[in-house]
Amino acid sequence: MDSISETYPRRLIITDDHLRVRMLAAHHLEYAASQHTDPLCDETGIMVYSGSYKQVEIALVSTGSDSSAVIEYVSEAKRLGITEILYIGECVSFSRAVPLRTVVLAEGGAPALLHRAILAAKQYKVPVSVLPLTHSGENEPDAITLSNNITNNLYERAGEHGISTLSILTVSANTETGENMEEHERRSRLYQAARLVFETAALSL
Repeated sequence: MDSISETYPRRLIITDDHLRVRMLAAHHLEYAASQHTDPLCDETGIMVYSGSYKQVEIALVSTGSDSSAVIEYVSEAKRLGITEILYIGECVSFSRAVPLRTVVLAEGGAPALLHRAILAAKQYKVPVSVLPLTHSGENEPDAITLSNNITNNLYERAGEHGISTLSILTVSANTETGENMEEHERRSRLYQAARLVFETAALSL
C-alpha cells in the first residue's frame, strides 16, 4: 500500500452537491482543507475536503448527481483503504406516511453503521425513519416507498468491495401531496441529516 493510502482517512462522506460540500466542510470539519489534487479527483470540478470531526479523520467529497461517478469513487475508495462511506442526500417519497423533510436511514446498508446512526439519532434527538428504497420505476401501490438511485448503486458497489455504507437522506419531494422543497431550503434544510452523518462517522462502538 502506497503512502497516500496509508495516510488517507478511512471514513468518507459523499454528497451530490458542490455547494453543500462546501457548507458541510465549513460547518463541521476541523482544519478543513480543499484537496484540489486529491487521488479521488479524476475530473475537474469534483470537490474534496479533508479534516476531522471530534478527532476522527474524515474525507468529504461531492461527486455530483451522476450515480456513475459515485460508483467510480467506491472503486477508488477501496484502493485507498477506505472502510466506511456515509452518503448524505435527498429522496422522493411516494407516500403521505413519509412527509416532506423526514430524515431517512435507508435500509440495505451496513447493519453496524445503521446501528450507530440510530444511536446517534437518539443521543441528539434527531427523528429518523428506517425505510426501504425502490429501484427506478418501481412503486408498489399503498406501500411506503422512497426513491434515491444513487443509494441503490452505492450499496451494490460498496457490497462488492467490502466497504461499509449507509445513506442518510432527507425527503425533498412527495409525489402523493405534490410538495417539493424550494431550492434554497434543499441547500440549507439538511442540517439535521448533516449533523447525524457526522455524529455517526465519529461514533465508535
